[in-house]
Amino acid sequence: MLRPYREEDREDVLRIWLEASLQAHSFAGAGHWQAELKNMREVYLPLCDAILVWTDGEDGTPRGFLAFVGDYLAALFVEPGFQGRGIGSRLMRVALRMHPGLTLSVYRENTRAVGFYRRHGLEVLEERVERATGLAEYVMGRSGSSAPLTAP
Repeated sequence: MLRPYREEDREDVLRIWLEASLQAHSFAGAGHWQAELKNMREVYLPLCDAILVWTDGEDGTPRGFLAFVGDYLAALFVEPGFQGRGIGSRLMRVALRMHPGLTLSVYRENTRAVGFYRRHGLEVLEERVERATGLAEYVMGRSGSSAPLTAP
């Protein structure tokens, strides 16, 4: 079930973000993601305009989430043990309905996510180097979307 984020979801959302980031972005090193947890808690989540949480129908535990800053899809993460069940696709369809002109950033090396976004109709609009990690990333969106010059 999809519902708006509540403050009591924060630790579950942070856990999902960290577990999924460690799995999908091992090329950036575990230390980077563990160090970013504080920023995620204190800066990035509060900065978001909208956060939606996908919950487990059995007990209401968050299993995935998406977050926006304007039309920028700042986060779309699914708990690793729940990936492959269509949750990410459901979240992506909701994201595209909410913000048809959305853009997002994804590491070039995260080929699984790049393929996922391509399957949902996005294309690479720009390639750049992320300042925090020095890694190449793509800005993706639908053709005709205006890519942000820097990620929020």
